[in-house]
Amino acid sequence: MTAREWLQDLTALRAASGLERSVHDYLRVHLEGLSDRLTTDGAGNLVAWRDGPDDSPLVLVAAHADQVAMRVRAVLPGGYLRVSAPSIDLRCLQGLTVEAEGQPGVVGMLPPHLRRGGEPDKPLEESDVYVDMGGGTPPPVGTPVYFRVAPRALGQGRLSAPALDNRASVAAACLLLEALRDREPNVRLACAFTAGEEKGRGGAAFLGLAEQADLGLAVDVTFARQPEVTRRDHLMELGGGPAIGVGPNVPMPVLSLLRRSADAAGVNWQSEPLPGDSGTDGWALQVAGLGLPTGVVSIPLRSMHSPAEVVALSDVEATTALLAQLATAGFAREDLLWD
Repeated sequence: MTAREWLQDLTALRAASGLERSVHDYLRVHLEGLSDRLTTDGAGNLVAWRDGPDDSPLVLVAAHADQVAMRVRAVLPGGYLRVSAPSIDLRCLQGLTVEAEGQPGVVGMLPPHLRRGGEPDKPLEESDVYVDMGGGTPPPVGTPVYFRVAPRALGQGRLSAPALDNRASVAAACLLLEALRDREPNVRLACAFTAGEEKGRGGAAFLGLAEQADLGLAVDVTFARQPEVTRRDHLMELGGGPAIGVGPNVPMPVLSLLRRSADAAGVNWQSEPLPGDSGTDGWALQVAGLGLPTGVVSIPLRSMHSPAEVVALSDVEATTALLAQLATAGFAREDLLWD
């Protein structure tokens, strides 16, 4: 399958934090022939394994399977819902088509004709947002409410869809396993599709095999440059290749290995400054057990946590090429030690 085909399928799935089963069920079907075995754990993680030489390093690639979503916090008479929408800009919600338990609904909005003076400029609060389910049977409190927006191909090899954070990286991991189908890796590989990253990284924090790994790689998305934020010089370029994190979450030996792998794969890459918490599963992996050498590789993304996230397919493919080069070339455990 191509990057576009993986993403068309994966972004059509619904998987709020703690409810990743739909993604995992899809992956079980499509990765069965691309992996040596599939395992799950009590933290809700699915792991696809590729065996390498018995004495080779174990590389853990973590891509979180969950997505941001709203939750029903109250059911009102007439089939209306009040929702909680953490991590989502409320301004993108009004007038949007959504779904809850497969039922369509719309986020209501006050027509401009009925607004009082000053109301158009008032910042939205959660109490201003409601979902109109059309008077049908409302879903219970706690039910996830998702953007009901189909993936769309854009120009210049770009794709827009909800949940590209982080299905773009899930697709890159699937493409990695495809790339290794007819090639023998020189590492033992575990691709973990983790749970709960958007709500505290609980899946990665309790991923038991992190204590057995020699190298952890968190594959996620990061902020790409767009018109509203052109003054921020640390944003990545869409189509510029994977962003390799630089900072305390990425020890220098791991940073060097990632850069060498990208160069050997012949792909463009970008340096992303991560002066503190990377905001990815990598922050949880780094402190697993007695400490795990960890890297962060991110796919540039526009309009994060919105119904119109955008990625360049070339960045997904380049991320796969970097990971495939690292897995096939291999490395010595000593390469990860500090001098």
